[in-house]
Amino acid sequence: MRAVVIGGGVSGLLAARVLTESCDDVVVLERDRLSDQPEYRAGVPQGRHVHGLLVRGGQIMEELFPGLREELVDAGASLTDAGEARLLNRHGWLASAKTGLPLLTASRPLLETSIRLRVTAKIMDGVHVTGLSFRGSEVDGVLTRDGRVDADLVVDASGRSSKLARWLADAGIATPEPTVVDSCTGYATRLYTAPEGFPALIAELLAAPDHARGCAVMRVEGDRLMVTAQGAGGDHPPHDPDEYQEFLDSLRGPVADMLRAASPLTGVHRFARTASRRNAFEDAGGWPGGLVAVGDAVCAFNPVYGQGMTVAAMEALLFRGLSDFSAKGCRGFQREVAKTARAAWLLSSGADQGWTGDHRPGLGERAFAWYMEQWQIAITRDPRVFLRFIRVINMVDGPASLMKPVVFPRLYRAVRRG
Repeated sequence: MRAVVIGGGVSGLLAARVLTESCDDVVVLERDRLSDQPEYRAGVPQGRHVHGLLVRGGQIMEELFPGLREELVDAGASLTDAGEARLLNRHGWLASAKTGLPLLTASRPLLETSIRLRVTAKIMDGVHVTGLSFRGSEVDGVLTRDGRVDADLVVDASGRSSKLARWLADAGIATPEPTVVDSCTGYATRLYTAPEGFPALIAELLAAPDHARGCAVMRVEGDRLMVTAQGAGGDHPPHDPDEYQEFLDSLRGPVADMLRAASPLTGVHRFARTASRRNAFEDAGGWPGGLVAVGDAVCAFNPVYGQGMTVAAMEALLFRGLSDFSAKGCRGFQREVAKTARAAWLLSSGADQGWTGDHRPGLGERAFAWYMEQWQIAITRDPRVFLRFIRVINMVDGPASLMKPVVFPRLYRAVRRG
């Protein structure tokens, strides 16, 4: 059995890793030219900015690549307890508590390169995939600028730039229109030297409609700080270094003052392609056999929430249950992918709708928003409430954990104390 994975990013590499457990031959096709050294590349335009690897994602990667965490730390990544991240929401600083959950902070190039060097699948770079090859109603390979590559299973992990919907339409297979939620968030990132004792992660969180400016500062390899300023609703941080500093000075939190002892190492890099987009491929009519899609090709999240790599890791594990490459088997797999991404999609897209101005929430949505606001208050005051929340945000526990009646008394008392 041969599996061909389109895309050599984190999602494609993790999918390839799990597929090597059941397929004789796994090939990854990547459009970019790749290096054995951590380098920024065109296919990951957000790679210069803070990338959050949530705890659950880190756990899965450690399971798939034993020793990866230690290897990354040896390369300069920071390892801290997830409860020690310093986070500022609209109500104040979140409480802190020892969670026992390891949180890694590293640059995207270091993480991706470390994974790629451990994957045993054949990785072919500089390959531009142009379409799918069909045999009747089944996909039997991919088309490239240089020819055709046979496959028993094709996995689209090509990310936000995926052309899968168009390729299927060319074959007469209609897919639902994607759901798009655009908070008009933009980033601007600059690298600095890391002053001694600077936290591994400090962030000022965006919150509609009043707090359109925020930032995330992450300690990365090379004893550097990656400082990503964020602006929602079109209030994007500027490219000019002096204006960028003014943007940081305008924030509520102390990041600008904390950086007085740091020296900038680079210019300012911007990124604004942050709209959340979900393709309901599981509802497509006539889905072919021999084809599945994962990662951002299916559900691309606003990167500000740091969910993408962790959801991709969770989806990669689904390949352990895929043995039927028929249309029925592949459609069932797409349903599982949709289920895996659903909770993260609801949390992030729901928050982003506060910036769109064109969404009128129903009674149920307003009730849920009110309830989550109580959580936002309580997590600044009660470490035990915070502990439950941080496990959900890091996808270690599901969102249902926030709805259990056992939490209501503590939630009530924490809010009343305010």
